[in-house]
Amino acid sequence: MTKIVVKPFDQDIQSILSEMLDTYHAGELSRKDTSELPKDIHIIEVDDAMVGYAVFWEYKRGNQLIHKAEKDYFNDDEKYLERDFYVDISDQADFIFIEALDVMKDYEGNGYAAFFINWLKENYPKKKLYVYSLDKTRNFWYKQGFETIGSTVWMTYN
Repeated sequence: MTKIVVKPFDQDIQSILSEMLDTYHAGELSRKDTSELPKDIHIIEVDDAMVGYAVFWEYKRGNQLIHKAEKDYFNDDEKYLERDFYVDISDQADFIFIEALDVMKDYEGNGYAAFFINWLKENYPKKKLYVYSLDKTRNFWYKQGFETIGSTVWMTYN
C-alpha cells in the first residue's frame, strides 16, 4: 500500500539522502544547511519501504518565492527571461512551492510521483502549486494538470 509519511527534515534524513545515488535532488538536499530546508520531508512509502520523497515549502507571500528563486534558480543576467514568473507570483498569497519530487530509479514508472501530487492536491485543495520544471520532467507536470507560466520553465496548478 502506498502512503505519504511526514518526517522531520533532520540530520538523519540528510544522512539517508547522502547515500542515495539514484535520485536527482538527494545529494543537493543532503548538503544544505538546515536553515535552507523546510521543517519536514514527505516520504513516499510502499509497504513501509521508501520509494521516493518530496520537499515543498508553504509560502504566505509571493516575494518569499521570488527571493528563493533569485537565490537558487536565476542568474542575475537571466532574470529578464523570467518576467512572466515575476508577474504571476508577485500578487500570490498562501501557496506551495514543490522544490523536489524524486522517485528512486527502481520504482520509476509506477505512479508514485503522481500519487504524491494527488495527495498534495487533496491535502491542500485551495492552494496554488508552483514548480520549477526541468525539460525532462515537463510532460509529467502537464499530465498532473500543471500549466507553464508564460515562456518560463515555471509551472503552476490551480
